[in-house]
Amino acid sequence: MSVLVLSDAQIRAVLTAADVVAAQDHAFLLAAGQDRVRSAHTHHATYAPDGMAFVHSAVVGGETGVAVKSGTQQPGNAELGLPAVHATVTLHDPGTGEPVALLNGATITALRTAGGLVSAARALAPAAGPHTLGVLGAGVQAAEVVRLTRALLPVGRVLMWSPRLAAGARRPLGGAEVAASPRELCERSTVIATCTLSRVPVVEGAWLRPGTTVLTMGSYAPDRRELDLACAERADLTYADLPEQALRGNGPIMEAVASGVLAPEAVRPLADVLSGADPGRTRGDQVVLFHGNGLGVQDAVLAWRAYERARRSGTGVEVAL
Repeated sequence: MSVLVLSDAQIRAVLTAADVVAAQDHAFLLAAGQDRVRSAHTHHATYAPDGMAFVHSAVVGGETGVAVKSGTQQPGNAELGLPAVHATVTLHDPGTGEPVALLNGATITALRTAGGLVSAARALAPAAGPHTLGVLGAGVQAAEVVRLTRALLPVGRVLMWSPRLAAGARRPLGGAEVAASPRELCERSTVIATCTLSRVPVVEGAWLRPGTTVLTMGSYAPDRRELDLACAERADLTYADLPEQALRGNGPIMEAVASGVLAPEAVRPLADVLSGADPGRTRGDQVVLFHGNGLGVQDAVLAWRAYERARRSGTGVEVAL
């Protein structure tokens, strides 16, 4: 028995920006349908400060084998110049269950998470550009959001802000400007991506101008609050990758529902916009929110796509087990 091992560089060599985002479009449609996806996930705290261990497993009937992602999230790694997420993805043959590939899970996580936000941006942001992209955060996920958005949307300007950028401890990505504050970033941006793990809001509703699209990736737990309650009050439309998961696990959505600001049925699946069942934004002045909570099917679809392309191109290293 042997497995194909794919590194960060090898995964990126076989997947273009368009491939990544198309895979996330497909994953969201699969997740909403549910009839072809079986998945589960679990996580628990570790003894590292604010550390977490996680396992996500998913399989798409007739399309992928079982994909199992396991790893850790260590927010304190930023101080060491290391990624917060370290993980692996193991792929298993759909028929026999034998392991066939081992992929860099941090790369798959970064690409699928950022790709999911860009999928939402393409579906929900006004079609006319150029956009001003505002990114709160300066880590791996922020870099991927900037790269994929620049590749696939008409972006004229990129603004970034994080405590480390503000303190001069980290340099902005090429061509990006450092905003003076989160408020300035929000007031100047038409598309805002929150790439943080914040437990206190980094975006306030009063800062959002008409027509803004706000995309979150770090509010995936009840105690995470990247957006304040006023954002939910300002929003004309609210979307999630999987509403039922967001209603029981997304901090801003749970707070808005508990406060009576947001009706549970008003949280719509992004898949309905992607499929054409929901028109999404109908006016240029609407404030639209998207909350990405992270789904196992996103990992499975993207990792399997990378595996198949690597097999065809002869990329990767075969290792006997």
